[in-house]
Amino acid sequence: MRRSTDTGLGFAAQAALLIVSLLALSGCTERTDPMIELSGPTMGTYYSVKIARPPEGLSAETLEPELIQVLDAVIAEISTYDPTSELSRLNANPSTDWIPVSQNLLTVIAEGQRIAELTNGAYDVTIGPLVNLWGFGPERRPDRLPSEAEIQAARERVGYQKLELRDSPPAVRKARGDLYIDLSSLGEGYGADRIVDWLESRGVTDCMVAIAGAIRAKGLNAKGQPWGIAIEQPLPDRRAVHRVIPVSGHALSTSGDYRNFFEKDGKRYSHEIDPMTGAPVDRQLGSVTVIGDVGMIVDGLATALMVLGEERGPALAEVQGIAAYFIVREGEDFRGIASPALQTYLDMAAQASSAALTNTER
Repeated sequence: MRRSTDTGLGFAAQAALLIVSLLALSGCTERTDPMIELSGPTMGTYYSVKIARPPEGLSAETLEPELIQVLDAVIAEISTYDPTSELSRLNANPSTDWIPVSQNLLTVIAEGQRIAELTNGAYDVTIGPLVNLWGFGPERRPDRLPSEAEIQAARERVGYQKLELRDSPPAVRKARGDLYIDLSSLGEGYGADRIVDWLESRGVTDCMVAIAGAIRAKGLNAKGQPWGIAIEQPLPDRRAVHRVIPVSGHALSTSGDYRNFFEKDGKRYSHEIDPMTGAPVDRQLGSVTVIGDVGMIVDGLATALMVLGEERGPALAEVQGIAAYFIVREGEDFRGIASPALQTYLDMAAQASSAALTNTER
């Protein structure tokens, strides 16, 4: 599952915004409207906010302090790197009775549980002990690989069935007091959702928000076109665009194995960990991109499909109607697999773009 070795959530800082590059789709016009751009470090990675045609009175100077407050609030809720966060306090609580939590934290955990059930446990928010064991969590990476005994001991603490949720009043109950919840695979998308909600409250209608590989895009860019999201080829040593997808009014998230990893004895170990084996996945699938309505949801689904791999992942996406794009390694080349739902999305986007260009030419 997607994790970071830096302080915060998500990918490591050097991987900030590398999984997906942000491009403006070219149009037939040179029009460029006013734009506010904000960026900086957060959650162990970086954020980027672009606002086209901002409402009168808004500026980067006035927005940035509020934006930092939004991001800090997210970290205070779901970070495993901040020992004072609500999630860290929950993980440290050894009780097996009902533990009260905020509605926000419960919402994120509940989405993780939903995806876990959807994937029969291939995705699991209780995977924290394995994430830490392999050195992709807050704890420092060991100089050696974990033993089978250590992996098995960590696996005994993992299992989404060991976690029970209650809606009213919001609370969780752990079957084991040492259960450790890790929401990193949902955190970047959740953060993007929170930023978009805040921007909407300030009257913003056209914006693109990215936290590493999790993106929310509303309205149109400064050229009056959908925001163009460039999906990278899964290459660890360089960056190259695989394809560009237009996004407007949707969320997009990419999960891959080519940025956050380590090598030991000539073998690469990715941050994508399979709860069933307790070890990093070792497949030909390089990355998965998912498009939907909610950043938190597509963020988690991208990780889940990445863990499932190049065969089970596309199969689940087709059955569940998930708009997903898979990039599979084939020797030195790459093969893209678009789920039926994603192909439908691309067809509709192409039609909308063509209609927009026609109207512009008139």
